[in-house]
Amino acid sequence: MSEPAQQVADAPRPPLPARGLLAPLRHRDFRWLVSGQMLSTFGDMAFLVALPFIVLRDGDAGDLALILTMLGVGRVVGSPIGGMLSDRWSPRSVMLVSDLARAAVLAGLIALIGSGGQGLLWLGIGVAVLGALEGLFLPAYWAVMPALLPEEELASGNAVSEAVIVVAVVAGPLVGGIAMASTAPAAVLAVNALTFLISAGTLLKMSGRRERALGAPGTTEPEPRGGGQDDARSGFWSFARGSRLFQAILMMAGALQLTSAGLVSVALPVFVDQEFSDGRQVFGLLLSAHGAGLLAGTLAAGPAWKVSRPGYLAVGLVVLDGLALLALTRLPGLAALMISTAVLGLVAGALSIIALTLLQRIAPPAVRGRVMAAFTSVTIAAFPISAAVIGLIVTGLGVEAAFVAGGLGVLVVSVIGITQRAVREA
Repeated sequence: MSEPAQQVADAPRPPLPARGLLAPLRHRDFRWLVSGQMLSTFGDMAFLVALPFIVLRDGDAGDLALILTMLGVGRVVGSPIGGMLSDRWSPRSVMLVSDLARAAVLAGLIALIGSGGQGLLWLGIGVAVLGALEGLFLPAYWAVMPALLPEEELASGNAVSEAVIVVAVVAGPLVGGIAMASTAPAAVLAVNALTFLISAGTLLKMSGRRERALGAPGTTEPEPRGGGQDDARSGFWSFARGSRLFQAILMMAGALQLTSAGLVSVALPVFVDQEFSDGRQVFGLLLSAHGAGLLAGTLAAGPAWKVSRPGYLAVGLVVLDGLALLALTRLPGLAALMISTAVLGLVAGALSIIALTLLQRIAPPAVRGRVMAAFTSVTIAAFPISAAVIGLIVTGLGVEAAFVAGGLGVLVVSVIGITQRAVREA
């Protein structure tokens, strides 16, 4: 991409006219996409509840940790491949292949469990493949959004989509836990496989008319913006090198994950266990508050897109995130802790929608899948690193030091962000 063209891509854009948070639901293809994704996410969460009990039947905690690591590695490996395939074919085709393949893998795992053998190696391989297929799906899912919705409804569409996923993430483990108490693990996996088949059906129900009208990848010509695969590859790297906003979003997203993502999953449970006699119950309440904040932030980010400078809003949210982390261990009482964790969730939800929408708006259609894959890969890969680092700080310096380090790290990210002209003018 030439420098003048890239300057246009990163140029400030006027605020978009408000259409209402639920306006995207008037589009038939969007409704089918979101309903299928909500259902499959629900099945995934139920599966994650069943997985530890399946592993621990024949293995130990070390086996469980290894298999969960394989799941995460699979996601990281699959994401860039999903981005490349989305640009080469169409995002909907990649999602369809991913859903059908995941249903087939789950059917194999059901047969493995039913055989009664040890099978931990094959279970780990199957879980890793599931992770890779999920990695294929995610960038395609976000890359298809601009082809389904007009630009003025894109932020609201992202907000609605993320909101239903959050609901599925919250409800899935609850239902999965109830199911595990009353039925066999294989039945939970069978339900998960069924959700993927239904999700594939919703993708087939999408007409794709708007995608074809916009010339989305894979809907008309094999290579919509150039002479071949080499041109498509160079187009992505040209965009990545030239777009200061793309670089800033990746840097800030990765840095935020590294500095703070591990705090909620590692440092927070240690803190409540030390401070409260009923630490497990308190931690559950705090996670509920975080989930409620995440849902609120996700929904609020859609209408908030009317502001003329979303970049300033994003930096302000990062500052709020850092201050909440610094204050968390010093707040008196459970109510204050719940408010603080709700604020953390709200910031995470809003920042996610702002980042996704900015990337969707500036990415050329021919490389949009790889742009979304880069964002997905950075956020996925940074989490286990953050968890490991936070764990070392908690072990060596204490839980309060971990929150101070995380909060200060987030504030440093906000300073770096505000110094970036591309962020200020986004």
